[in-house]
Amino acid sequence: MSYGQEKTKTSLAFKPEFNLYAIAPINFGDNYLAKANKPHIGIGINFNFIQVQHFKLGMGYDFISYSITDVSKAGNIGSSRYNSVYGLLGYEIKLSNEIYLQPYLGFGSVKLNFKSGDRSFGHQTGNDFRIGFNVDYKLDKTISAFAGLGYVSTGYNINAAPEYVSFYDNSKMLQINIGLKIN
Repeated sequence: MSYGQEKTKTSLAFKPEFNLYAIAPINFGDNYLAKANKPHIGIGINFNFIQVQHFKLGMGYDFISYSITDVSKAGNIGSSRYNSVYGLLGYEIKLSNEIYLQPYLGFGSVKLNFKSGDRSFGHQTGNDFRIGFNVDYKLDKTISAFAGLGYVSTGYNINAAPEYVSFYDNSKMLQINIGLKIN
């Protein structure tokens, strides 16, 4: 008589991973953020919490402030502030023991706030779609440095005269990201 026990390896794992990074935004196209604003270096954080095989699921937050450069298109306000909260799906590809490539897709909610000094001039809301990649370099077992490039396309909910809608209802941005990852 014998007894056998099969060990199964679960592919779903809670593997927390925290990223903190600087964002160099490059807005382009015929839209409000590209034509009437000057971006400043932004900040982003994201937290990956579930891993299935090489897929990672998480969420993130980006903040970028802008100075108004064209009051004829932006109005008499001092700044615009881009806030995005998004879900993220990434895939980790090992290139060597120290270098990893992680392409990602994301979808989220955006709020664009308009301010002048301490006074608020309202906001616009919308959704963004993001796609990009990061290249990680492991510094040790728990810390990696990374750099990446992402494309973010945003559609805003707007109520304006028809001739102005296409200028204010979208934005397109390339993001150059540099940061640290703790896992």
